[in-house]
Amino acid sequence: MAKTSYDGYQVLRTSALTAEASAMLRELQLTTNSIDFWAEPITGRSADINTPPELLASLKEMLASKGVEVSTMIEDVEKLIQETKPAAKTAKSEGKRYAMDWDDYYDHDTLNEFIEALADANDFASIIPIGQSYEGREMKVLAITKAGPGAPNVFLESGIHAREWISPAVATYVVRQLVEDYADHPDYLDKINWYFLPSANPDGYTYTFTDDRLWRKTRSDTGSAAGCKGVDPNRNWGFHFGETGVSFDKCSEVYCGEEAFSEVEMQNIRDFVQTLDPVPVLGHCFHSYSQLWLWPYGYGYNALPENWEEIKQLAIDASDALYQVHGTVFDPINSADLYPAAGASDDWYKGVLGTRFSFTTELRDTGNHGFVLPKDQIIPSGEEMWAGFEVVINRLIELELE
Repeated sequence: MAKTSYDGYQVLRTSALTAEASAMLRELQLTTNSIDFWAEPITGRSADINTPPELLASLKEMLASKGVEVSTMIEDVEKLIQETKPAAKTAKSEGKRYAMDWDDYYDHDTLNEFIEALADANDFASIIPIGQSYEGREMKVLAITKAGPGAPNVFLESGIHAREWISPAVATYVVRQLVEDYADHPDYLDKINWYFLPSANPDGYTYTFTDDRLWRKTRSDTGSAAGCKGVDPNRNWGFHFGETGVSFDKCSEVYCGEEAFSEVEMQNIRDFVQTLDPVPVLGHCFHSYSQLWLWPYGYGYNALPENWEEIKQLAIDASDALYQVHGTVFDPINSADLYPAAGASDDWYKGVLGTRFSFTTELRDTGNHGFVLPKDQIIPSGEEMWAGFEVVINRLIELELE
């Protein structure tokens, strides 16, 4: 597992931030890379900050001077990482088409094997290779095209941020439901074509298994004097690129890159989705954590798409259905209300590609484990997301009939 140790690191949660305190933390976020914001500093909300042992005292002091109270969300980050480490994997068991299950987290190759197995088992599904990552890993899309030419297209993207392991886990859960439980809801495949990319940042994701569990970015060489690698792929898209919520410091977690689409993985996704005809009706991005159903735009306050009301309503309806399953509360809000950040894929799907709907779901939890979510939460997360997703699918089918 990971070579980077988080021994003695703690995740601190602030009390609700004043404008002054959030501005101070925002400044800190963009100028120092020694602390890692798991939940952004936003006025009126609490921030979660992964803090190395040598900075705990000074950070607490600095916050206290601004009247900010602090509680410890995660006492020992390394301990949590060790406790949630995936089991050593064996090859797929006898009679099983794939090694993937939802009792644990799986690597890039296993995700690809899973979608390949679904394609092999179903004549209406196929694999579309969309290119290679910076380090040469294969990026593959599962195309489920039972509905055929002219039917609405949907694009699902997961794993763009490497450390958000619950993202590909839940996305594959949803896709398994779609395909293997076809008989329960034939309309979902008969009337909609699906395109699913399980691993949008293969190098970063692999690195979280081998070296650093909390790596977020890609692994490209940025030419950084300090040797810092990678770009935040969800700040790298060419729509209002670099305007808000980014850093131009190559060592920052939110470094947006020298230019839009500097990252080959994002070029591959862009080039692929632009071949889809008709333009996808939905682009959906899986992230963690915070339990939010976000709708565009995220690049600036009061930047709303013309059909924002129907998008917002669908986010509300989906969150309601999700809640019914396990009582998990997802907050359906506009992305920029969280914090403006430009260059995200969901904004680009809506603003450039032209999808009718575009969502980002921030999956479990609300910070007890943050990015290091125990594997026994994968299935419940999948179950509730499926319920929310069914609302979205049924709405898309209704619109097609109108």
